[in-house]
Amino acid sequence: MKTTSMPAFAFTLATLALFGTVRAADVSEARLSALEARQDSLLALVRTMAAQTEFVAVRVGWKPPADTAPARIPIGKSFTKGSPKAAITLVEFSDLQCPYCAQLAPTLDRLVKDYPGEVRLVFKHFPLSFHSQARAAAAAGIAAGNQGKFFEFRAKVSPKFRELSEAVYLEAAREIGLDMAKFRREMALTPEVNKILDDDMDLGRRIGVEGTPTVFVNGRLAEDRSYEYFASLVEQARKRK
Repeated sequence: MKTTSMPAFAFTLATLALFGTVRAADVSEARLSALEARQDSLLALVRTMAAQTEFVAVRVGWKPPADTAPARIPIGKSFTKGSPKAAITLVEFSDLQCPYCAQLAPTLDRLVKDYPGEVRLVFKHFPLSFHSQARAAAAAGIAAGNQGKFFEFRAKVSPKFRELSEAVYLEAAREIGLDMAKFRREMALTPEVNKILDDDMDLGRRIGVEGTPTVFVNGRLAEDRSYEYFASLVEQARKRK
């Protein structure tokens, strides 16, 4: 691969700096347009050189390549559904006020149902700061999960992401048959609940979660959110048995 020497690179930067001192008031419109075109060309050259430098640095060992190993994601006390011995574990970082999470949830639930014993779903909380009800909804979800019905609660609540409120949580709890007195006591956003949420978010950030929903498949970031994509991974896991 042909590379550009550092003196040439320095000359390019110096040339860019020189062009940057040219003022529009000192040149004609045509001259200015020509200078801008040359600047654009030089900037494109600099970007190409930077990309080449990055490539060479990785190849000769100046810096390690990006880590492609699967992330280690502890399940901890997170709510799960499906067999612990499943070949495919989906770890979902989600927000109960997120519209995209609401769209994805039925897909993940369907996978667990369609592939019994082969898919396990793990839910991690990632309440976004600009969703005013995200933490309260998560606390209510934890209260439902304490009675073994987190995913049933999520199925009732997430489609109502535009209208989340205490009334919505109580209605969902009644519909799925929770002990209402216990649910009311435990749906509060206590320091203990906040710690659960913060711990999940800290974990997510450490492994690269930036938004919701984010799904990891056996520790690797999912490349798609479609049912067909996840189902194909299950089929691949079957063939490896």
